[in-house]
Amino acid sequence: MKVCAIIPAYNNAPTIGDVILRCRQVIEPDIFVVSDGSTDDTPERARQAGSTVFEIDKNQGKGNAILHGLEKTKELGFTHAIVLDGDGQHLPEEIPQFIAASWDCPTRIWNGVRRMGKDSTPASSRRGRAISNFWATLISWQRCRDTQCGYRVYPIDETLSLGCQEKGFPFEMEVLIRASWSGIRIGHKQIDVIYPEPSKRISHFDMRRDNLKFSWLSFRMFWGMLARLPMLLYRRLISM
Repeated sequence: MKVCAIIPAYNNAPTIGDVILRCRQVIEPDIFVVSDGSTDDTPERARQAGSTVFEIDKNQGKGNAILHGLEKTKELGFTHAIVLDGDGQHLPEEIPQFIAASWDCPTRIWNGVRRMGKDSTPASSRRGRAISNFWATLISWQRCRDTQCGYRVYPIDETLSLGCQEKGFPFEMEVLIRASWSGIRIGHKQIDVIYPEPSKRISHFDMRRDNLKFSWLSFRMFWGMLARLPMLLYRRLISM
């Protein structure tokens, strides 16, 4: 295994430097920031904090940024990528548990499962996760405990071979479903998550637009699941 960290970022100048410095304190992978068309000084602050920056000229979405980072790091010889957000919601101090899990089972996608208390987490986030988890578990034939969490370890070759099409936030649901269809197991790791007060929170998730995209993805992937039903049944039978 050769591990790196990928941080997709879009206008995260206030937080990106701190995220990178904390990553470097707990582990020393190469750290790559994918600036997804940022219009602030995110790229400059990322470089100042010690990361390599891949810049995308125009904002195209988080999924596209992750795939771009995976393709670039594959060219550099990396086998696994730890992906975490650049807005400070994910704790870099939890990186070691993901790396340890990947050493034990390197072919899995290791997915963070956010501890979402009623007092600390927006109700809309809890509802959105419950709905997407239900559909992803049904469609993938594998339990998905947090399809909207961006804190993950991806085996790079396996992930790029899935042919994911989503470029925005729904990528994080699509990749789990396609991985399950291809026979890749999904592992889960409990993580803490920080939600700043609304006035200080930087979020590019549009509740109406992106939830519609998740719904459309679920509809399309459901029909894709039906087309693969014989294969999924066969795989379930031989694993019993």
